[in-house]
Amino acid sequence: MKASTSGQDVRRKVVGRFLRDRRVKAGLTQWDVASHLRYSTAQFVSNWERGVSLPPVDSLPKLVGLLGVSGQDLIGTMHQYQEQMLKLDKKQVVEAFRKSNR
Repeated sequence: MKASTSGQDVRRKVVGRFLRDRRVKAGLTQWDVASHLRYSTAQFVSNWERGVSLPPVDSLPKLVGLLGVSGQDLIGTMHQYQEQMLKLDKKQVVEAFRKSNR
């Protein structure tokens, strides 16, 4: 049986992978990104890349410039994340109703 997908899995696969790939392509470390955004540790960036959390909305314009991506690319990634979360939520609701009708 396939393990169920969680919100953290979706964040990691969609947003985290995007941020990590672009950071590495830009030749930056997690600490470089954290420092530029004025965070005291690289743990914030690590959390984004591992899907533990998402970057704050007010940091997104700074990330675009730092990572050398277009705003549209980042917005598209965030939109893709939201779509995947909606699909996951729908699947979980349908499953809950299915189980309650047994």
